Amino acid sequence: MSVVFDKYVIEEETYLKAMILSRGIEFSEKAIQVSIFEKAKGQNLVYNMPLNTTNSRPQELIVINSKDSYLVVVSCVASNPTTTPVYLDADENHKLIAFIDNKKLDNIEIYFVKEPKYYSETITNGENVKKYVSACGLDELNIIPWKGCAISKGCRFCGINNFVNKEDLSAHKISKDKNQWYKVCNQYLDNLEEAVSIAKKSDCYKEHAHVILIAGNLDNNSLDFETAVFAQITERIKPLVSDISEEGVVVVITPPQNMELIYDLKEAGVGKVVFNLEAITETGFEKYCPGKADLGYRFFTDRLKCAIDVFGKRNVWTNLVFGLESKDNVLEKCALLIKDGVVISANVLHFDKGNSLDCDVPTTEDVVDFFYKLEVLNCQEGFFPFYCAKALRTSLSNEAHDMRIKEIKN
Repeated sequence: MSVVFDKYVIEEETYLKAMILSRGIEFSEKAIQVSIFEKAKGQNLVYNMPLNTTNSRPQELIVINSKDSYLVVVSCVASNPTTTPVYLDADENHKLIAFIDNKKLDNIEIYFVKEPKYYSETITNGENVKKYVSACGLDELNIIPWKGCAISKGCRFCGINNFVNKEDLSAHKISKDKNQWYKVCNQYLDNLEEAVSIAKKSDCYKEHAHVILIAGNLDNNSLDFETAVFAQITERIKPLVSDISEEGVVVVITPPQNMELIYDLKEAGVGKVVFNLEAITETGFEKYCPGKADLGYRFFTDRLKCAIDVFGKRNVWTNLVFGLESKDNVLEKCALLIKDGVVISANVLHFDKGNSLDCDVPTTEDVVDFFYKLEVLNCQEGFFPFYCAKALRTSLSNEAHDMRIKEIKN
């Protein structure tokens, strides 16, 4: 049976996902033992990790509706201290079961997302494939060329710089000396090609892959160089992933100072470009993304609109962190930007190590209502959600689009 919740009817798998994203999740010892036995994927430690957890914490769950086999993936976010988290247990047959407010949720099957086979494989020089390629959700293929973020001031929800070692090629090193990139780029690209060729054979990409090139920012004066590097990487990997990539190569980047360089991304073979605002009101943008605010709110919105001229509608995206700002104010701003031709999605705010936030995680009611109304806005322009429900692990955009959330009509 579907779940009647607030003013919506929600399918069970989407209801559980919404609850986990807004309340967080805790595991019984039996559930942890199942995760070990099933070789569940642990935390990637690339750019975030849930607060008050360790890297052995399972990263994601697969939730399947027993009635129609609709499948979603959800991130195992940290418990929300203001409410009761979802509790994951296992029965005597080692089958995972979820409890919300001590009540078992029926009509679903739950599994841990397993570690991809390529995580244990190496390239010719002995390095791990995972050094060059990693997975988020079930079928994202993420390429992250350097560690850390060197933007002038870090976003307040982000903990990316907690995972940088002195020996790593980092955004800070490259920003200070671009020769740090030039010295390694040819070998890096050769190694990346080999790593991608190995990774793409994994079962998690059997249906398709969402190939995403993403990294923390170089400093504010090096954004044109960052764009050039992303174009260079795209040219090398596009031929390797054209047979599995659902959207082509998706580049998530802070836009260049020189807007003409957006054309270089297109010429390099980028399929979709993503300039993330994170916060969409000017006030929220300045408060929660102070480094991006140094560049300017108009810096981002102008380049989003410029990118539409280059890539076309449906191929320019921005992502938000829902919970930083008032729902109504966010939806009002979303309506304007979507009307301009930008596809918008959002991740539900969750607390990661290194955050400096002063706000709470949004309520489940607000999460469901926001994604339903955001889908209405995107649908009016014929826009589709980012990726798929197996990839977007902290969002309900796909579930809303697939009508897993329906409004109760009076």
